[in-house]
Amino acid sequence: MSGATYTWGMEAHTLHAPLDAVPEPPRPEGIEIATLTPYDVPTLAILSLEAYGEPLTAEAIMESSEELRLTFEGAFGATTEDSFVGAWDGGTLVGAILVVRESPWDDPPNGPFVVDLMVAPEYRRRGIATALVAEAARRCAEWGFDSLSLRIDSRHTGAKELYSVLGFDEAD
Repeated sequence: MSGATYTWGMEAHTLHAPLDAVPEPPRPEGIEIATLTPYDVPTLAILSLEAYGEPLTAEAIMESSEELRLTFEGAFGATTEDSFVGAWDGGTLVGAILVVRESPWDDPPNGPFVVDLMVAPEYRRRGIATALVAEAARRCAEWGFDSLSLRIDSRHTGAKELYSVLGFDEAD
């Protein structure tokens, strides 16, 4: 994946949070939080490219769509029907969080793992990422887990600040 959470070959840090430490904030007004399905892959691919500042070329959209299709099929870890959550403003997908049931790496804590979190640039700083993480945490608790982990690129200080506010600390 191209996002800040998937950091293949970068200086990455694994963060971990007990689910009871993740706050349950109010949902951003006008934003619907709903489960993503494989039918959402084309829209999700465009959101991913926009969120990470990539050009919206036909080739990039096709590559992103294929990677996301593979994610839905479990290529980066086992999923459930409600593993992927989107934030919608009307009919526009403006944010998404993708969670697998076990880390794709051997070293982090066992349990659910965020493989990507993305928000459209014009929707940032509105509480959407916070709402998505809170919803993912709620779902992980329903699955019977008590924690959630993720990886961030150490260069993304804003992401580390966000996750710190949400109860995430460096994994042991």
